Amino acid sequence: MNECCGTCKYHHENIDDGWVCDNSDSEYYTDWTDHEHGCDMWEER
Repeated sequence: MNECCGTCKYHHENIDDGWVCDNSDSEYYTDWTDHEHGCDMWEER
């Protein structure tokens, strides 16, 4: 299994056509994220 932002349930599309992290426990919370980014807070979609 590929534990990256692109497969995480917290990786959401923003209205500005980008992707943002929506997990308040993640170091990337509210940051723009790419498909290949990842962190220890990953959860399967």
